Amino acid sequence: MRVLFIYSNHIRDLLPAPPIGLSYVASATADAGHEVKFVDMLVATAGLRELQQVLQQFKPDVVAISVRNIDNVVHQRLMRHLDVLAQQTALVRRFSEAKIVLGGPAISILREGALTHIDADIAVLGEGEQSFPQLLTALEKGEGYAEVPGICYRKGDEVCSSPARPQVLTEFGPSGMERWISWKPYARLGATWPIQSKRGCPFFCSYCTYPTIEGRKCRQRSAQDVVEEMRRVNRTLRVQCFELIDSVFNSPESAAIELCETIIRSDLKVSLTTMGVNPRNLSQELLTLMKRAGFNSMMVTPESASDPVLDKMRKGFTVADVELCAQRVRKSGIASMWFFMLGAPGETQETADETVSFVEQHLNWSNCLPMFTTGIRILPGTDLAMQARESGYFSPDQDLIQSLFYFSPEVSEAWLLDRVNRAVAICPNVVHAGEDPSGGWTARQLYKLFHYAGIAPPYWRFFSTFLSLKPVHQGRVKRIEAGRGFMGSDTI
Repeated sequence: MRVLFIYSNHIRDLLPAPPIGLSYVASATADAGHEVKFVDMLVATAGLRELQQVLQQFKPDVVAISVRNIDNVVHQRLMRHLDVLAQQTALVRRFSEAKIVLGGPAISILREGALTHIDADIAVLGEGEQSFPQLLTALEKGEGYAEVPGICYRKGDEVCSSPARPQVLTEFGPSGMERWISWKPYARLGATWPIQSKRGCPFFCSYCTYPTIEGRKCRQRSAQDVVEEMRRVNRTLRVQCFELIDSVFNSPESAAIELCETIIRSDLKVSLTTMGVNPRNLSQELLTLMKRAGFNSMMVTPESASDPVLDKMRKGFTVADVELCAQRVRKSGIASMWFFMLGAPGETQETADETVSFVEQHLNWSNCLPMFTTGIRILPGTDLAMQARESGYFSPDQDLIQSLFYFSPEVSEAWLLDRVNRAVAICPNVVHAGEDPSGGWTARQLYKLFHYAGIAPPYWRFFSTFLSLKPVHQGRVKRIEAGRGFMGSDTI
């Protein structure tokens, strides 16, 4: 069959995200013998006109659209992504008679609700490397596809689900993303090349959707296989930095240690970064190996520095663990971004002040970037959604495709924002997600400068230094004093 893959994501935010998940499925589809075309809307220079041209020339039988996010989960700077998706599906309907199949993280979260709100025929849930080619076989033979595992589909006016659960791959390898995308535009945007070394998240954080998307069982690639993927991609594309995008990089810690040791032994000279570092499993041994392997940065996800809130979030660690982690990261010299969410269940002025004060005291150094969000996006299928519904925070028939945020009734949003602003006044490296530090003119020019100077991304690792420049910090403080706070910033 002729299959057109569309990466719907168009957001060039703090760190542009290349389509690794869709590349896995496109590679599996091509390997199954189908004719594949790939359109990447994040770097498409002509936007919808480019998509229209491909639809008219390629004439696909099936159009598969990957949807990364429902929205940007930032209450004070909310961006709803499904409106752009609606424009894309409308264009497909206008210029093609192809079946429209949805997939990606947002679709796995929304499940049947995706087809209730989005003009598509079928939705593939979870990992699609097996189920999507199976769906294509059923479509090609003209057979019913109700028995294909892990799909939702339209049946008249109803949305139905197949009886079998989404398939979970026991083994997986490289994404093959180099077969489908043009890397130069991503490189100019300061992107990193994503690598998955394992899938699955065994933790139970109340707000998180990773277990819904990938399952809880950890499935791990061999360290040598990961290194060979990096070597092959680097040889052909000269990627400046690879990013390990496992849901939790350092769990199990033994796997992270083995990967670092394999990279060191391979003499692979690359820059590395990682997301999702858990404060509980970050030993000095691992940090030393990460530095030797080439890690120039990491993202750490404590979310709070108050024990009552951490307990409500079901994070599985304490403030003491976060403090020890901060000490070790600072000693390592590796640049770090730290994520904190204010307003969770159990949050009070006292607990929020405890978190922000922790940042002021323990995360105020030159290559550290603490990032706050205020309000927690309530996503379908999470424990937070269940708890909020049971407590009467929202009505039983509330549709969570709408951007609904949780704010603890014990503290006001205005107070939380003011507390972050006060932190900014004394700690230049503190940022609120509503400030959009990557979206301003200055940041875009800096990204280009860094790229052409041959500096390895991610470029957020230089934000704390930039924010500490006296004119920049004074400008931010003046906006706070003028009542504009971090919103509408045009300096960074």
